[in-house]
Amino acid sequence: MAAYEEQEDLDRLKTWWKNYGNSVIFGIALGAAILVGFRYWTQHTEQQRHGAAVLYDRMFQNFHAKKSADTRQLGESLMNDYSSTPYAGMAGLLLARLDFEAGDAPKARERLQWVLKNADAAAVQHAARLRLARIQLDSGDKEAALALLDVKDRAGFEAEYEELKGDIHAAQGQREAARSAYREAIKYLPAGSSYAPILNMKLDDLGLEQAP
Repeated sequence: MAAYEEQEDLDRLKTWWKNYGNSVIFGIALGAAILVGFRYWTQHTEQQRHGAAVLYDRMFQNFHAKKSADTRQLGESLMNDYSSTPYAGMAGLLLARLDFEAGDAPKARERLQWVLKNADAAAVQHAARLRLARIQLDSGDKEAALALLDVKDRAGFEAEYEELKGDIHAAQGQREAARSAYREAIKYLPAGSSYAPILNMKLDDLGLEQAP
């Protein structure tokens, strides 16, 4: 009896395998392919990140050594070949600074716009936005500069945004708006900040408040 039941089980298994065996093999193969693909992607991502970190370190050293040609070459490599890493955005900020200091404001704007579009790190995004707005202000496009600062999430950069708003309003001759922005900037500074006197000087430069 036991032998008969065992044969029945074998027959059922054979029938099941005949009907579903190919699907099982395909599923196993697919799962293995996904696992291998995920491991490859993870390894590739880590290699990219490590390679970008090494390049950025070299770029930063060349930047401080004032080797602009080498700095630019490394920065371009980071932006073109490692755009998915955080270091690409940081490289874009450095290159934009080099461009601006070399008198090429349009190129600096182009770099910063690339960073705004491609960088994931919030701090890098804020730095790019603030620098781009400053360039717009310096070029006389005050409205465009102000529009760039109209963002909701400014966490950690509130003082910088408010100060630049104050600078823009001051350039527009809007003293009350500038005064309000500078005061907001001071509120966001940490206690005992050494930057507060600079903002107070900007307030003093605006003159006395208008009587209500």
